[in-house]
Amino acid sequence: MTFQHLLDGAEVLSQSGDPSVSGVEYDSRRVKPGYVFVAMHGETSDGNRFIDQAILGGAVAVVTDSPAEKPREGVAWALVPHGRRALARLSANFYKRPAERMALTGITGTNGKSTSAFLIESILTAAGRKSALIGTIEYHVAGNVYPAPHTTPEALELARLFNEALGLGATDAVLEVSSHALAQERVFGVPFDVALFTNLTRDHLDYHRTMDEYFAAKRVLFEGCGTDPPRAVVTNLDDEYGAKLVQFSRKRSPVLLSYGWERGGRQPARHSLRHGDTAREGLNFFPAHRPRERVQHPVRSRRLLRARMRIPSHCTRHRVAHARSGKI
Repeated sequence: MTFQHLLDGAEVLSQSGDPSVSGVEYDSRRVKPGYVFVAMHGETSDGNRFIDQAILGGAVAVVTDSPAEKPREGVAWALVPHGRRALARLSANFYKRPAERMALTGITGTNGKSTSAFLIESILTAAGRKSALIGTIEYHVAGNVYPAPHTTPEALELARLFNEALGLGATDAVLEVSSHALAQERVFGVPFDVALFTNLTRDHLDYHRTMDEYFAAKRVLFEGCGTDPPRAVVTNLDDEYGAKLVQFSRKRSPVLLSYGWERGGRQPARHSLRHGDTAREGLNFFPAHRPRERVQHPVRSRRLLRARMRIPSHCTRHRVAHARSGKI
């Protein structure tokens, strides 16, 4: 692959040189001969300080978001306005856009992301589908288990995980998408098929400062981060911010589902999931509103189903409803 091919779709202010490239990296310590080094401003450090170290490591091209940096002799160069967006585009291009060849479900919210992600993964497994799971506890890639340094990794690591999952036959991926990742655009250009919202409580205000800023970061998943909005949205009507997402997503996403213990069937989206009886043997969930038509998807089709599950707690019942909504 050439440098110009790697830059396809990225916003570039200026560019020179077109060498063949063998990899992409944003950590100068991991650069190998033939790599492109993406130098970008981070939350606590500036990758532009390590451009010369990356070149010593063998970088043949540099992508920088700093106009103050001048091209180095004998090295291809590109100046971009947004370093993380550029990293996302280059990473996707290098791995032949693996996210576009999978059905991706993104889960966001203060609490319940991990439980919901594991429940959805188990549903996919029971249906005979291979999948990837990326979240707080660990990463799963078609049966392989890896430690999770971050809830939502940087775009380069995401592209690598998606590429590995595709190579192992995965058709689906479930991601916990943190507010930090959304604010920092780590998932820029990732086309989510389904977006799910659990709840929003007072947390991470050292980073987001206010609840409105916190919610605005979460909402990015539902408007699309460098992509179209998700095809389907699932939101918790028992949470005031979840109710706001119903109105926000109504004209953006063709499939809109809601769930809730108290209000799941009283403030309907296009379809709602509400609880039934809570007998000792389990809990019944069923659609509060039947869909008028089935929505077909290029990877798979979905339909609403009744479900009965053993639920250990009121909190987990919300998460099961969430998971069922996300995959039915």
